[in-house]
Amino acid sequence: MLGGRSDLSSVKLNVDGMTCYVVGVMPPSFDYPTETEIWATPNGEPPSTSRTAHNFSAIARIREGFTVEQAQADVSLIGKQLRLTYGESTDAVDFTLIPLQKFLTRNVRQGLWLLLGSVGLLLLVACANFSNLLVGQLLSRQREFTLRVALGASRLRLTRQILIENLVLTLPGAILGVILATFAVRLLLVLDKGNLPRLNTISVDGRILLFACGLGVLIAVALSFLPGLRSRHDLHIDLKSGARGQTVGGRGARLRGAMVIGQIGLTLVLLTGAGLLARSFLNVMAVKPGFETGGSVVMTLSLPTTITVEEDEKIRQFYVQLLDHIGQLPGVDAVGGINGLPLQGRSQNGQFLINDDPSQKGYAVYRIASSGYFPAMKIPLVRGRLFDASDKANGQHVAVINQTLAQRYWPNGDWVGKRIQFGNMDQDKRLMEIVGVVGDVRDSSLERDAEPMLYGYSLQRPQWWQVARLSIVVHSQTKPETLIPSLRTTVTGLRSDVPMSFAPLNEVVSASFDARRFTLTLFGGFGVVALLITIIGLYGMLAYSVTERTREMGIRMALGAQRANVLGLVIKQGLKLAAVGVVIGLLGAWGLTRLMASLLFGVTATDSVTLLAVVATLGLVTLIACYVPARRATKVDPLVALREE
Repeated sequence: MLGGRSDLSSVKLNVDGMTCYVVGVMPPSFDYPTETEIWATPNGEPPSTSRTAHNFSAIARIREGFTVEQAQADVSLIGKQLRLTYGESTDAVDFTLIPLQKFLTRNVRQGLWLLLGSVGLLLLVACANFSNLLVGQLLSRQREFTLRVALGASRLRLTRQILIENLVLTLPGAILGVILATFAVRLLLVLDKGNLPRLNTISVDGRILLFACGLGVLIAVALSFLPGLRSRHDLHIDLKSGARGQTVGGRGARLRGAMVIGQIGLTLVLLTGAGLLARSFLNVMAVKPGFETGGSVVMTLSLPTTITVEEDEKIRQFYVQLLDHIGQLPGVDAVGGINGLPLQGRSQNGQFLINDDPSQKGYAVYRIASSGYFPAMKIPLVRGRLFDASDKANGQHVAVINQTLAQRYWPNGDWVGKRIQFGNMDQDKRLMEIVGVVGDVRDSSLERDAEPMLYGYSLQRPQWWQVARLSIVVHSQTKPETLIPSLRTTVTGLRSDVPMSFAPLNEVVSASFDARRFTLTLFGGFGVVALLITIIGLYGMLAYSVTERTREMGIRMALGAQRANVLGLVIKQGLKLAAVGVVIGLLGAWGLTRLMASLLFGVTATDSVTLLAVVATLGLVTLIACYVPARRATKVDPLVALREE
């Protein structure tokens, strides 16, 4: 933007109407607060005399040799001294220190732990499946290992051979996994919409490669001892059994069955978590926000901070003209502005006085809106009236409240004529007379009930645009995207120094689901991958079992067993493993879902519908995985089996 010049001492920037000189450049990795590009001192802003506003966050570094507890005691003493000095004019009674890392992750800490746990479960499923395949390969070579031992091979030599063979498989697999993880991290960056702090610092480095290779070596070493365990048995019996084609891996077969059971249990845990998050997501989307999103586009303007009365009046005239010009555009049937749209996470609330009486206090969200805001958002008028032409800038200040505020402080409906002093929010202590009641709007989140809310009239409150960015909602009878060129031209025609951005209102609302959608996508992806891995593991184990029992199947059919009997025999074997895995998985899911209770909405951690759906899904895919090797077992030729026997 500045051409990469090294000397910025003469560079001047216009920041919110203030001229700022560049005194330093931060490194590219510094990104706090998130997406900040310019840091400026507040010296140019009008001084605030309110001691009830909480609009600033202080960041401090603890001096070397001091603890957080000592610093906490110091700032707590400051808070108490301020209370003693200023009394009732300040509502601060104490201060609390929060470590920066804990503060940055306060809203995602539990979700991050759950995601870490789900990654661990998926890793266990993958390791169990890979180990299962290697065990199957080793069991099929059991006669070879027995012959080697009979011919004089030592257990150490046999173990070394298997270790090298296993490493040839595990190490390339680990490297391939790291390569795939690199692409997965890129996908993670695309999916994230600012939900995870410092996500841009996540990368696949040498530590990840070492961990993956170490895990591969661990699996290879653990499985290399299995053939050596057989050398303790009677070699004559093993050779005789192997010559007759009988399985010699009873202990290994039980091990493989146990690993399949574990995979099924872990997969059920992941699928249950994903199912509960999916139901929560659908429940959140079904919540009525209190306004309509269709056919509206939001234009966000960053107006300059005003200092003088003349500059303030220029901004006011620009705002009035802008709304008037937009209202005359073809297809526009309603337009209105507000200093903070719902569901944007910029809720401004504070204490107000009823009839300027300190003994009658209330607490509400504070918004400044124009007369056309409510029609543009399709927020219904319940009683009274909205702002209109009779409300002059120098006349009696008026306000509109929502139903929750009216019912909380005037349950009998006697709000008419009541006046509210809300000066701690915008430094204007003139009373606002309540003239109407509108429907409730979910302001901070769709997952929270509507809060008490008061709307002041934008043409009456001074410098209200300094509180937050100005959002203008335009409702049209045509596609809202088609209005953007005309809106841009209208703004630049009135004032060319105002930055602006555009977005359909439904996209603005959809963005409030980003955190929940992100968590659901990851959990769901882990569950699906675990399910696929489990299917492969179960299929591989049953296919190996059918191969080992080919002669048995042939004899059964030669003795009169029907194909349906053989089919049921193999499927029954797989379903038994699945049943045990489901029981273990339900116990694991019972513990996991209680940890994720805070992430759920409109559904309990033990929701029976979700559990039944997950069990049914897992049972269906298990049946499919069992059917293919069972079908192959029914095609065994009894004559061939008897001839070999």
